[in-house]
Amino acid sequence: MNLTQASAQIERFLGHAERLFLALANACLGLMLLLNLFNIVWRALTDRNINFIWPWTGLLFVWMSFLGFFVIYRRANDITVDFLVDRIGPRARHVTRILSDVIIIALMVLLLIEAPRTLEAQVGSMELIALERYWMSVPLFASAALIGLHFLRDLLGALGGEPEAVKHYDGAH
Repeated sequence: MNLTQASAQIERFLGHAERLFLALANACLGLMLLLNLFNIVWRALTDRNINFIWPWTGLLFVWMSFLGFFVIYRRANDITVDFLVDRIGPRARHVTRILSDVIIIALMVLLLIEAPRTLEAQVGSMELIALERYWMSVPLFASAALIGLHFLRDLLGALGGEPEAVKHYDGAH
């Protein structure tokens, strides 16, 4: 298998992961809305609160954010400051692409190196949720691994002369 085929396979994998993470993030949002709607209706009918709704809403919000972390980078919806690079020329743009890929990969690797220690420090059950605290961070590390792979694929493409993906600011992909 050559570099182009490997890159295409990684791209397919990342596309599937993007769709999965987007669906999971949306499921977290939908579940948060349903749980809170149910709690509001329940309070209106019984004048009592369902105590476990709030901690689950917090957990689902964290998961939604961490799952969306990968999707945002994958779709190039992150905030970039390209106006300087655009004025310097194509060679500088290529160099900054490579440099930013390397920096992001290094940051994701650093985050993943720290993952075991972070997970180990998150002991105990979450309040009113029968899950250990470390489950809150698992989607963050999954996103970090996928973001690292995304930028590694882009770095290999940049080094191989592949043009940079066009960023769409209107939500199109």
